[in-house]
Amino acid sequence: MLNKIKKGCFLLGGFLSLLLITNCQNVNKQENIKQSIQKQSTKTEKKLSYSETLIKGINDVSITSGANLQGYQDIISNKKPKKITIDGKLYLPDNCNKNKLPAVIIQHGSGSPKAPFYANTAKALNSKGIIALVPDSFGKRGISATGKNQGQLSKATRVYDTFSAFRFLRTLDCVDPNRVGVTGYSFGGIISIDSVETKLASKLGDGYIYKASLPVYPSCQNTFKNTESTKTVVHILAGSLDDYTPASYCVDSVKLKKTKGWDINITVLDGAHHGFNNSSPPKKNPNSWTFGDCGKLYTDDAGFEFSEKYNVSTKDGWKKFVRTMAKNCGRKGVTVGGSPDFAKKTIDFTVNFFTENL
Repeated sequence: MLNKIKKGCFLLGGFLSLLLITNCQNVNKQENIKQSIQKQSTKTEKKLSYSETLIKGINDVSITSGANLQGYQDIISNKKPKKITIDGKLYLPDNCNKNKLPAVIIQHGSGSPKAPFYANTAKALNSKGIIALVPDSFGKRGISATGKNQGQLSKATRVYDTFSAFRFLRTLDCVDPNRVGVTGYSFGGIISIDSVETKLASKLGDGYIYKASLPVYPSCQNTFKNTESTKTVVHILAGSLDDYTPASYCVDSVKLKKTKGWDINITVLDGAHHGFNNSSPPKKNPNSWTFGDCGKLYTDDAGFEFSEKYNVSTKDGWKKFVRTMAKNCGRKGVTVGGSPDFAKKTIDFTVNFFTENL
């Protein structure tokens, strides 16, 4: 009997052991499943990219850029700028997903990018399925405007900002990095031209180039002595009455650059002053400097600007260069302004240009 009980206990014990083992296996299995789900959840969270946090419409973004670049010589010589973060407005025609879209960087001029025109242009591009990014080169640097003193921010730094914006766009899932364009107004127009100079793009573009560029009433006074384009489609939009950045320099520059292999054209709007994309009428700005009477300037292979006419170079220092030019040919007083009609023409031209070329 004892043997039977022992045997029964053994059998029962064996059954309980088996049951416990089975239960343990089930618990382990459930725990493994739970861990697997948690891992998958973690993976899903890791896959939630910055792009997926962006929404259709306007997004406030931060762009890592640089500071303390004095001139193009700093870019060409590979000087590492001090890191700085600038603000930007990113306009999306839809949520940022894997669907690759073209994009345009809109560079402001000597005034604030908060003017309504920038948002209106960006939204018009969005209506055609084109992403728009408006970087703000002033805000984080404590600058409100540079018309009275362009020495507050160098061209080199502005170009660096533009390529930083380009780099930012390439991090987004919804941007086609091979279909990015750039446009800009006045000083921003200069940046739009110089950003497609091979000497600068090869240093800052990480192998990428702008597919199309639309400089609007830029200064075309300065040309790289050995100019070479990145094979970007360029079209300048200028004003016939511009006394700030005269269109005549751009007409001559286009002729020269065509002989150097540039894919470049120009449209001059009859009766348009500098700033013709503004809805407000033209008015005299007595404190803004122009060097339109100084003749053609050049940038050498090292990145220094020079005037053959006045025998002065930025290699001698920016202060000496500017003072020499101001004394000999600079003057204050320019006309700036446009009309609702010119503002609409500018936006329409911009949308059509990038729709055709991106």
